[in-house]
Amino acid sequence: MKNIVDIFQFTHFRKYLEQYQEKRVLADSSFTRTEICNLLGLPKTRSYFADVLRGKKVSSRMVDKFIELLELDKKEAAYFKAMVQLDQAKNENVRAQAMETLLKIHPQPQHLLNTDAYEYYAKWYHSALFAILDVMDVDQNLAPVQKRIFPKVSLGKLSDSLQLLMRLDLVSQNTEGFFKPTKDSISSGPYNNDELIRQYQLQAFELSKEALLTPSKNPHVMSTLVFSLSSEAYQKVEAELQAFKAATRRIVAEDAKKPDGVYHLNLHLFSNLEPEGK
Repeated sequence: MKNIVDIFQFTHFRKYLEQYQEKRVLADSSFTRTEICNLLGLPKTRSYFADVLRGKKVSSRMVDKFIELLELDKKEAAYFKAMVQLDQAKNENVRAQAMETLLKIHPQPQHLLNTDAYEYYAKWYHSALFAILDVMDVDQNLAPVQKRIFPKVSLGKLSDSLQLLMRLDLVSQNTEGFFKPTKDSISSGPYNNDELIRQYQLQAFELSKEALLTPSKNPHVMSTLVFSLSSEAYQKVEAELQAFKAATRRIVAEDAKKPDGVYHLNLHLFSNLEPEGK
């Protein structure tokens, strides 16, 4: 039964547990969510497994119980623990360490994400530098960039970032010796890993916060709107946001004039109200 679901196809342990139970109960009808609670040593808590799937924190003791129940070998157990750590981390440093652990353990880490791509999305200033090089004429001397970039980034980090962009073939030197982008834009594309993008977006949210709190003469628009509406109307709002993103990408692609600014756009749409029954 232990190989009924390949753990290395997952980066979210709750999804893995859910699919494992769904697959196994097809072969063993007694392997219900209630029975899992019994096997975990929780006969008086029939809802524990369902609560975990819904987001309940799992203690280190229960992590070990799950590993025993799932009959995971040493490598699989380490991977499972890293997935739990990734989900329950209290800060981004711990999350990043957990993601690195997944990459090291996974037998084919390219199935999770390309390590260079992970490095690219791990720091916000890699994408910022990519855009800045389209605006400024920059050679090996990155001091002019370091003077203007917001928020501030050290010269050492900018130098490492430039090396990464070159390694990914995202920039190259032109005949005048300036580093310029080799692409008009970058998409997460085949590296569209949920955890990867989530870490990148968390950094983007912090940038928005810093931009809001820092007085600046640069153009910026900060707007917040809270509203109530039906699920049907919500679908229309979401569709309009997607259309706006597409229109923005089209404007960027069709801009024939030399860029003179680098801008960061974040769109946040989320509910303040949990669905009934949660």
